Parts: sequence; C-alpha cells; structure tokens
Amino acid sequence: MFFFAAAPTRCLIVSVSLLAAPLVPAPIASAQAAAPPAAAELRVFDPALVDKAIDPCENFYRYSCNGWFKRNPLPPDQTSYGRFTELFELNRLHLKQILEQAAAPSPARTPNEQKIGDEYSSCMDTAAINKQGIAPLQPELDRIAGLKSTAGLPALLAHLHTIGVSAFFGMGSNQDFADASQVISFYGAGGLGLPERDYYTRTDAKSAEQRKQYVDHVHKMFVLAGEPDAQAAKDAGIVLALESELAKASLTITEQRDPQNLNHPTDVASFGKELSHFSVPDYVAAVHAPAAGKMNDTEPKFFAEFNSLVASTPLDQVKTYLRWHLLHAYAGTSMPEPFEQESWNFYAHTLNGAEKQQDRWKRCTSRIDHEMGEALGQVYVAKYFPPAEKQQALEMTLAIEQSMSKDIDSLDWMSPETKVKAKEKLHTVMNKVGYPDKWRDYSKLEIVRGDSLANLERVHEFNQARDLAKIGKPVDKGEWMMSPPTVNAYYDPQQNNVNFPAGYFQPPFFSDKEDDAANYGDMGSTVGHELTHGFDDEGRQYDKDGNLKDWWTKDDEQKFTDRAQCMVKQYDAIEAVPGVHLNGKLTLGENLADLGGLWLAWLAWLDKADVAHLDMTAKTDGYTPDRRFWIAYAQQWCTQTRPEQLRTQAQTDPHAPDEYRTNTVLQDLPEFGKSFSCKKDAKMVSPTPCRVW
Repeated sequence: MFFFAAAPTRCLIVSVSLLAAPLVPAPIASAQAAAPPAAAELRVFDPALVDKAIDPCENFYRYSCNGWFKRNPLPPDQTSYGRFTELFELNRLHLKQILEQAAAPSPARTPNEQKIGDEYSSCMDTAAINKQGIAPLQPELDRIAGLKSTAGLPALLAHLHTIGVSAFFGMGSNQDFADASQVISFYGAGGLGLPERDYYTRTDAKSAEQRKQYVDHVHKMFVLAGEPDAQAAKDAGIVLALESELAKASLTITEQRDPQNLNHPTDVASFGKELSHFSVPDYVAAVHAPAAGKMNDTEPKFFAEFNSLVASTPLDQVKTYLRWHLLHAYAGTSMPEPFEQESWNFYAHTLNGAEKQQDRWKRCTSRIDHEMGEALGQVYVAKYFPPAEKQQALEMTLAIEQSMSKDIDSLDWMSPETKVKAKEKLHTVMNKVGYPDKWRDYSKLEIVRGDSLANLERVHEFNQARDLAKIGKPVDKGEWMMSPPTVNAYYDPQQNNVNFPAGYFQPPFFSDKEDDAANYGDMGSTVGHELTHGFDDEGRQYDKDGNLKDWWTKDDEQKFTDRAQCMVKQYDAIEAVPGVHLNGKLTLGENLADLGGLWLAWLAWLDKADVAHLDMTAKTDGYTPDRRFWIAYAQQWCTQTRPEQLRTQAQTDPHAPDEYRTNTVLQDLPEFGKSFSCKKDAKMVSPTPCRVW
C-alpha cells in the first residue's frame, strides 16, 4: 500500500500479472505453461472462438469466448490468463530476445544496452545470488539494528524509503491539486504488507484465516533471515499488530477514490509541527527533499496515528517492523531462491491461487521493464512499432474524441453551461500514443554485472532522486508512467491526457488487417474508455487544466450522481465469488469508462461506416458488421481466472471481473440487443439500463 500519487491514473486494467478478470466460465483446467501464440495467430475478431450453441441474448460473454476457454486452459504459473496475457507473453518473448542480445558483452553496446543487458545477466545468475545469501542485505539489517532511539528514526526511514522500502508512509512528488502546472511534495499513508487496509479490519472467517497465513509468512521470512523460530513467531505477531493500527487509521480504497478526501494542502513547516514525535526536518534533510514550501498531507488522520505510534511503540518493535519491510521489499529476484519462493507462496499462491512460479527469464524480463522501461522500450519500438501504426492509432483516437464531442451535445440531462465546460476539457485532452517524444536519461544510473541486489538499491535511489527533483518545478506533461511495451493504457486526470503504449496496438486488440468494425469494437472501446475517465466520478472533478476545481452546475452534478448511482447498485448486486459481492463505489469509475467508452466507439464506428457507405447486411466470417463490432468487444475480455484471484480482485480492484465488463455493459446498451434481435425479457437486455455518457 505504498503511497504513489494523490490523483491516480485511470487504467484499462490493473496490471498484466493481476488482470481484471472474469468469473471462471468453465471448470479451470491446469496445463503446463505453453509458449504464447505467434502474433499472426492472434486475431481481433476470431469466429472460431464463438460458441453458437449459446444464445447471445442470454450470455454474450460465453457466446463470444467459449471457444477461447476450450483452447486455453489456465497455466499453473498464472492466477489469470486471458487475451491481455497472450499479448503480454508475446511481448515478453520479444523483450527476452532484446535482453539476451544486450547481455552478451560487447564494446559495441550502447550505454543503455550495457545497463539492461548486465542487469538481466545479474538477475538470471541464480547461482551467484544463492551463494551470496543474505550478505548483500546485511548492511541494511545492521543499519536498522543500530537504531538507538526514535530520534534516529527520521533519518533511517528516509534512507529506507530511498532504497524502496515502503515502511510507515510514502513521500514523493505530485501535481498540486490547486495548480496542476506545478509539482509539490505529497505525503501519504503506507506501510502495510497485506494488499490493502480492509484485510486487517474485515471480520469474516476467510479474512481471519488470511491474517493468520500472513503472520505465518512473516514468521517464515524472519527464520530465513536467521532468527530463531520462537523469536520469529513473536516478531511476526508484532508486525501484524503494528500494521493493524496503521490500517485502522488509513482511508479505505473506496475513500481514496475521491480526490477531495486526499486534498489537505499545507506547508512542510506546519506539517512538521503536527508530528511532534517525528522530526520532519531530519527526514527531509536525509531524503534530500525540500525543507520548506507547499505540500499535501493526503491523510491527516493517518499521520496523527503515526505520530502517536512513534511515541508509544517500543523501539525494538519499531525495528522489527522495519526489518520485515526491508525483507519484504527485496524478497524477489535479487534475493536467494528460498526468500523469493516464500514470497511467491504467500502473495501469488495463498492469496491468488497460482500453482507454479513463473520461469526465471519471465520474472527477470519483467524486472528490467519495470526498472528501465524506456531504455528497453526504445529498442522495442524500433523493432515492433512502425510509424504507420502510430499514425493509425492517433487517427482512431481523434475520431473517437469527435464522437464524444457530439455525444456531449446530445445529452438531455446536462445544461448548455456545463456542456461548454465539458467540451473545453475534451478539446484540451493531450493524446500520447506509443512512446515518449523524449526518452528518459539513465546516464546517472550505475548497473554492475553480478551485483543484483545492489543494482536494485541503485535503481530505487535513481528513481527516488528523479522523482524528488520534480518538486518545485513545472510539470512535464511529456512524461510517461508506463513503459512502451506495456499492454495497458491510462488517463491522467491532472495532466488531462490519454496514454496508449506501443505494446498494446497489436492483435488481439488492433490490426491493420481487420475491418473497422473489429478494431473499433476492441481497441476503439479502449480509447473511449480512457477518454471517459476524464468525465467519470473522479475525473469529472478536474477542469481542463487538471486542477481540482468544480466546473459543474449544482443541478447537473446531482443528475450525474443520480445516474452514476444506478451503476453502483447494479454492480453491488454482483456476487463475484460465494459470499463476496463487488463494491459498486470502488468499481464505479471503471464501469462508467467501460460503458461510456464502448458507446463512443460505437458512435465513431457508425460515422466511419456511414462515410464509407458500408453495407450493414454484408457478412464477413459469417457475421454482419455490427455483430462483428460487439463480438470483438467481448473477445478482448476472454479470461480464465482462479477463485482466489477473483476474491482478491473483488476486494481490492477498481475493475469489475471481465465477465461483467462484457455482459453488464452490453445489457445497458439497447443497440446491442437490436443487433442480435434480443427480446425484451432476455438476460442481455436490462429493463432499466444505466447510462451517464
């Protein structure tokens, strides 16, 4: 729960390893992880995936995806596996080839090739990592052990934050809510080892069991680090108790979705006076952050509790907590295999149901993409994203923006006054496609071959310094928050821009070999999704310049809220796994974007079809253009998922499971029912459809 940013980017999916995923549409079948299909085998619209034995008006998700489910049993190393995973794995193979070539020592390597190649080689050298044992981390363990009093905590915590240890709270840069052109420091709640705060507060039997499993995991990690078993068991209990106090003082993930709950501007000096038991001046000096100036205390209640805990918690317990978070932060590919295996066992297997650890090369490739994504991505786009594809993607984005402008004009619930402001915001949206115009400079980052853990420390230090250097400066709107090979997209409300990485514009989501019906139903809905985020329950609170500023009339705001509440109730009623319902407020932004995005893609495609005088009765692959549009939309969400992962998703993820990103969205669009001649009482036809945009 490390603090990231006060105005979260709104993504199509959460991450590739934890995709927004569906209820399992058929019994999960395990299989040995197979190589991903070649790009030529992936299609945006694939008629072979359609199950004609299913009535499309009763369950369109299964109608569109059953063929894919039969072809793709869930691999044991995945907690979910879908169309996004197919492309992610294909991209990861491409990155592996790039990294293996860069890892070969050669005087011809560029500085970036040296860095990504030597880091990949270091990560893959498990023999050397195992031989070193915990020794590379010992200086940090000694540093924690050497804490003499809480007076030394600020400097120690600053150092740990610098090397990527998410203890107690997080501090970084972000755009000022009141003036999005400027960057200030933000302080936010953090310091939890479980996925989010409600894991510590829920009282149901499953949550109680997971807390016991977490304590057992922490216990095992302490034993691996050399603690006697009895002491490790005691220390694990201390960790849970301390984290529970932090969790109780934190905002819920639903509360965090409202930026008004995170907007508490102050200045560094005043914030320091509030923390009477923790020296903010000592912390900012050690972390090399500004000692004065405007800042945002995102969760005052949390920091009041943190201040009390510093005063009341015995020093040995503070050190135990810090020692755990150090181990937790580094228990991946830079530590000996028993640490990584134990971390995987709890977070991937116990919480999310994975049966097998992913191959080492996959973990190392993802690590390099995370650490130096633009150094790796620069080579990737040169090979796999030609300028013509970037132009096609941009043209689609502009077409859907035009459709949104027309859609705003047609809204019968919004006043002319608010429509003017909405269109001003829309026309100010910045479109970022493929990759940055200016690549990130890694010249100050040192990567040493064979020094895996220290390399990770230096990566964290590099990124921390880069982040804090932004404070007090104008925002750089050209910066990207995803690497070019990423299979995802996002909207940034404070920068008012949409971002579509190069890795996404490939089959099964987009192809120049497909017709517009398929491309707009699939990738077009994604473009519309991200645009709609600018006008969802969070995004609508920011003006065209990214400032947190009310530009709505009170009457229009109420009408929006009433329509949005329809979707909250709709998704609250969905039971993702037995006993666990979706949280309609948590998923509201993504649900609004799914529905609004698909509607905008439909409008844009109809405009293109009209200009082209498309024959709507002509069939391709046996389907009319409108049916191809809807099926292409559904097929992007074909995914197999483990029940454990579904439980985690329902409790933590702002995205609904993929079955509902298909069926529930389409139930709200009468145009879909017309295309398939569905009767009014069909399951795929809502008697009271929800609609905002």
